[in-house]
Amino acid sequence: MIDEENVQLFKALSEETRYKIIKVLLDGERCACEIPDLIGKTQSNTSMHLAKLQNWGIIKVRKDGKMRLYSIDNEKVRKILKILEE
Repeated sequence: MIDEENVQLFKALSEETRYKIIKVLLDGERCACEIPDLIGKTQSNTSMHLAKLQNWGIIKVRKDGKMRLYSIDNEKVRKILKILEE
């Protein structure tokens, strides 16, 4: 359902840590190991938020050896943040 998807998207964007993660991922795929330093949060806190974003279908993950690489998986996110930055 589109309404539920939109609610989840706005929940993601309204929380500071998730917003920062999304902003970092707008620049491209990132390893889970580098995201905490980029957003100024702990690894455990970041992991919790990455899991929520993945469950909501906002980001995706792929494995490359031992690395977990995250990227945006929802084009609405890109469009919304582009509008906000105008």
